[in-house]
Amino acid sequence: MTLLRVPVSRFFKKLSYLTPSLIVMTNSSPAGLHLPIVLDQLADLLAQVKPEQYSAPTPCPEFDVSKLRSHILGWALFFGAVFERPQGTDERPDVEGYQAPQSPAEAAEVMRGARRQISAGVDAGVADEQVVMFGGPLPGSAGLGMCLGEYLVHGHDLAQATGLPWNPPAEAVAAALAFMPKMLTDEYRGPDKSFGYQVEVPGTASDLEKLVAFTGRDPYWQAA
Repeated sequence: MTLLRVPVSRFFKKLSYLTPSLIVMTNSSPAGLHLPIVLDQLADLLAQVKPEQYSAPTPCPEFDVSKLRSHILGWALFFGAVFERPQGTDERPDVEGYQAPQSPAEAAEVMRGARRQISAGVDAGVADEQVVMFGGPLPGSAGLGMCLGEYLVHGHDLAQATGLPWNPPAEAVAAALAFMPKMLTDEYRGPDKSFGYQVEVPGTASDLEKLVAFTGRDPYWQAA
């Protein structure tokens, strides 16, 4: 099976243009409704990860649990700044250089702080605005959809790596599963691309397993 070659959020930096389906998106996307709930659940998951698990492998080939925690939180702070201050007039947080707190409780609080920022942006109507991520504008609703897919999949990664449960709301997973094909098109898949090819799953697969498989990961991954 072909696995995702780079973490999901690495894709955002490679957006050189917007597909028509993203350009016309409006706040009809329900991502903003589901995202705070998913992030709160992810904060709870982070609080349960034990320091002795930090060196364990994850479904992201270049990340152990420690690096995945930093990746998750660094991008959460980035998204928090984007959705709270969408025009990008201030400096965005440093994603690549961020190091997660060693304390599980402190890591969870970082996520909850980012969730509060994102919720503030959602409440202020960021889904109807253009947001600046890496220089170019993006519809806020599309950014929220990306963020939802990002954290549903990374929650699954972290849960698989640590043996902890990950049960996000079915409505959130369905929303991400409907959105992701508008973002992740074939030109981003294949050798030396951001994503691997979609992984085949049985018809009995859950929507979460289908979402993970769509991003190019094996939803049934286990540490060797």
